[in-house]
Amino acid sequence: MMLLGGAVITALSFLLAPLDDPTAQAVRWAVFTFGVVCAAAAVLVLVLSFRRPPARKLLPEGAEYCKKRSLMSPPELRLYRTLCALTDPRRVIVLPQMALAGIVDKISGGGFRNELFRIVDFCIADSLTFEPLLVIELNDASHEREERKLRDDKVSAICDDAGLPLLTLSLAEAADERYVRGELKKRLK
Repeated sequence: MMLLGGAVITALSFLLAPLDDPTAQAVRWAVFTFGVVCAAAAVLVLVLSFRRPPARKLLPEGAEYCKKRSLMSPPELRLYRTLCALTDPRRVIVLPQMALAGIVDKISGGGFRNELFRIVDFCIADSLTFEPLLVIELNDASHEREERKLRDDKVSAICDDAGLPLLTLSLAEAADERYVRGELKKRLK
């Protein structure tokens, strides 16, 4: 702002001062032109600094995000390691934290696919074709809540309708490697 004011004052002082000789007149016009250029540059800088693109509101007001420490809870991570140890990676792959939308297609019924945006704990898929073979859910105490039971029932119904086996394990069952091995043998033939 000071640059703009200084340029204007300088230009006016040279215009209003009496002109004595042609050299002084040429210098005054050069200084005047310089002052006008500086004033125009200052105005341009001011206009551009106040002209910002409208802010895009992509996130909810006050929302903050942080990276998770792990993709899985400690019991899920233990079960993942057990599943990897009990399966042959040449034959199947264990995929953690899969959305049903990545495993099952909705082929009729219209409307949205909202029911497919539920996350299941694990999907075991063919390691060559990645065809889903088995969905595994680990049920902790949170699965006792009514809304969680409804969610679990929907996941079970979707898997059943899609012809995709679902193995539901309690924490105690997941900790028993022999039990998990037996359940995998029954469901992965």
